[in-house]
Amino acid sequence: MSSVAPVASAVPQPLGGDKTIIVNLRRLTALRAIALSAYIGVSLWLADALSAGALVFVLLGVVTTLISGWRARGSVAVGRLEFFGHLLMDWLWLPPLLALSGGASNPFVIYLLVPLTIAAATQPRFFAWLMAAISIATYTALMAFFPGIDGGHSAHIGHGAGHGAGHGAGHGMAASQSGDFYRHLIGMWATFTFSALLIAGFVNSMAEGLRSRDRHLHRLRQEQARRDQVLSLGTLAAGTAHELASPLQTIGLLVEELQAQQDLPECVAEDLVLLQQQVNLCKQALEQLKSRARDPAGNEEYQSVAGFIDRSLERWQLLRPEARFQLQQSGPQQMRARLPLTLEQTLINVLNNALDASQANGSSAPVALNVAWEAERLRIEVADNGQGFDAGAAADSAPQADGFGIGLILSKSTLAQLGGSLTLAARHECPGTVATIELPLESDLTEVS
Repeated sequence: MSSVAPVASAVPQPLGGDKTIIVNLRRLTALRAIALSAYIGVSLWLADALSAGALVFVLLGVVTTLISGWRARGSVAVGRLEFFGHLLMDWLWLPPLLALSGGASNPFVIYLLVPLTIAAATQPRFFAWLMAAISIATYTALMAFFPGIDGGHSAHIGHGAGHGAGHGAGHGMAASQSGDFYRHLIGMWATFTFSALLIAGFVNSMAEGLRSRDRHLHRLRQEQARRDQVLSLGTLAAGTAHELASPLQTIGLLVEELQAQQDLPECVAEDLVLLQQQVNLCKQALEQLKSRARDPAGNEEYQSVAGFIDRSLERWQLLRPEARFQLQQSGPQQMRARLPLTLEQTLINVLNNALDASQANGSSAPVALNVAWEAERLRIEVADNGQGFDAGAAADSAPQADGFGIGLILSKSTLAQLGGSLTLAARHECPGTVATIELPLESDLTEVS
């Protein structure tokens, strides 16, 4: 609403770009390159060559590695969905490569757990379980269709063993070896499935706990930074108040002496009256600051809520004579409540920001106030006629231009200490912003005398 520089919003975007995602994509690229190099090296060492089919999918893996490396340069933001897509690219070349080089019995099959582990450590729970399902389904399909057993091996053993008893013994030995191997594969499948479920559940839970802790620490750091800023502003305000006391006293004495003179022009007399009002307002502000220093809790005796609103608006109009407003209020007129000393200044800050925003937009429409209170809650809505939010701005973030500055920082900090809140939202019926103050009340519903 005011022309002070806006406060930056620090709300994290779940699917937006993140430097951490870029770093993880670089690590995925390096890991994929290492895995492909190891596969090529072991294949050449054991078999002295790669089959044509395996070579095709090795080249496909190289292509996916180059694509991930190109996106990991960091020039363009990478979101979580895109990072999950880079993880899914492993399934374009890895299962066919395993099927052509040993199937489920290939020791390299353990790499199926790598994309799952990365997804569990970096992605939300849904994506981790989806990757676990893909991993288990892939390994099951390899066992069913590409177990890695030489189908003719048992027949060769049987023919080489001769006829009669030797022939039967050969078949029995082959059948025994084949059965043992299948039992071994089933054991590997059970171990793989258990590992995949464990990674998707346990690792993902630990990673989510760490992310939650990091978010909490980030919020604490932000709150501490705001407290430090408010403390520095309070120290500056105390020093400024001390320095202003003597000049205000001098100005007040001069105004009184001028008013005591005879035959003053009417316009000069009116200006002196206005000047005296402004000096009195400054003195009242200094007295409130002294009272706030004597009473850090900021408590007052019970007072009429309706009377408090009227006094605050009257003081605001004295500070801003050009101000115009429309007031709508609802609540028990007889209700009294403990209202903190800082609430009046907070309300005036919001009203000043609303008026400044309207004037900056060339609007002469009055500031709209909607005040509602009940036994335990006070709600004040202040609507301006400024430029409002951009289309993509969040409802509770600062405007992109002509936003809140020091007034917003102090108001939010003050209300947060009192258990209340200050939120911003775009107006629905016309351009502008609605600032909403909410504060819990300690009320007394006895009649106001």
